[in-house]
Amino acid sequence: MLTIATLLNKDDYELCLKIRREVFIQEQNVPEDIEVDEFESTAQHFLVRSDGIPVGTGRFRVKDQYIKFERIATLNEFRGQGIGRFLMTEMMKEAQKHFSHLTPFMYSQKDAVSFYEKLGWVKVGEEFIEANIPHHAMSFKTKPLV
Repeated sequence: MLTIATLLNKDDYELCLKIRREVFIQEQNVPEDIEVDEFESTAQHFLVRSDGIPVGTGRFRVKDQYIKFERIATLNEFRGQGIGRFLMTEMMKEAQKHFSHLTPFMYSQKDAVSFYEKLGWVKVGEEFIEANIPHHAMSFKTKPLV
């Protein structure tokens, strides 16, 4: 059974960081000083558990007139089980509940674009490189990023 929690304590936050370190730093060679950034304390973090085991994480934060989704990660051995879809759906619900006046956007890794498109996100602009990985800006539905 999948459950999600917004992080309310240091232990849950550390579990999110552990997942992010495994996915982004170890698997994808993102430098830690890029992955763990100045927005850690101001972002809203989410932790997904599968039968009590921490398996996925993400966060969002307010940036100008946007709600920026970022640091979306599922542990390798749990991919393909609907965890990412569950995480994004729950994060979108929370964003809509508290930030419905803001436009949802993200910087998606190129390899994940089709996953997000299936959830209603659309590419905006040209491909760019971030942390040595090709990315696309994406907006939810057809809300413009202006």
